[in-house]
Amino acid sequence: MKIKLVTSAGFCFGVKRAVNLAVKAAEDYPDQTIYNLGPIIHNPQVVKNLEAKGIHPLDSPKDVDHGIIIIRSHGVTRQELSQLNNNPAITVIDATCPFVRRAQEIVARMKEEKYQIIIVGEKHHPEVEGLISYGDPDHTLAISGPEEMPVEVVKHQKKPHKIALLAQTTQSYENFNRVAECLLPLKGETRCFNTICNATSDRQQESLAIATETDCMIIIGGFSSANTTRLYQLCKAIQPCSYHIEIPEQLQAKWFADMHTVGITAGASTPKWLIEKVIHEINNLS
Repeated sequence: MKIKLVTSAGFCFGVKRAVNLAVKAAEDYPDQTIYNLGPIIHNPQVVKNLEAKGIHPLDSPKDVDHGIIIIRSHGVTRQELSQLNNNPAITVIDATCPFVRRAQEIVARMKEEKYQIIIVGEKHHPEVEGLISYGDPDHTLAISGPEEMPVEVVKHQKKPHKIALLAQTTQSYENFNRVAECLLPLKGETRCFNTICNATSDRQQESLAIATETDCMIIIGGFSSANTTRLYQLCKAIQPCSYHIEIPEQLQAKWFADMHTVGITAGASTPKWLIEKVIHEINNLS
């Protein structure tokens, strides 16, 4: 059986940077307690490996009053970051993805310029929660897609409106553009900011291309990973025989019965070694 691997699968720049910062922190501060605020990335295997190096997940900055704290790649809220920076007993290592940081800065700027801010993304994802915190709570909202636009805009909009639209960095261009199209008929000013990570877009496009050429698609990544879930949804729409797994042990031999080609892609937080283990297991099953 032939296996086609998406070349852009695996760690993106932001994730690689965050993991490298965490590993370096463990080396630089061997005698100090190190925490990461929330999972540094949405991959349980990587989080477990970092914990073995002495980096412990932390749910809230209120849980500690000293030590080394690493900000996850998705970023944290403005209030959480301020709380950490104002504590002299805490050393902050900010591993926020630069693309996420740029989106946070756009929200803060649009707040100062009195725009109604709309973020296309998952409302309860830590990246989106962080973005919202940089805006005016009465004039900043997140929507998952165009189907939520009419009610939300009518509810929050002041006329004449000034709307700033941006996206969670792992959103698809298609979904973002559909939301933007809903704003075109409205009177007033609308500013659209492309805050979607190029690596996310490239991975999605390459994965879709592979999905059309194969009999089955395997999407590797954490079940809590937004970009991996999005990859699965996109591939599933084109290739019904698409499966989302976290680890090789979740593969099933029946998926590959009578299959000639299998495509493999992975989320931005999936390490290369895990992808290689999945490929090895597929070869064993087939």
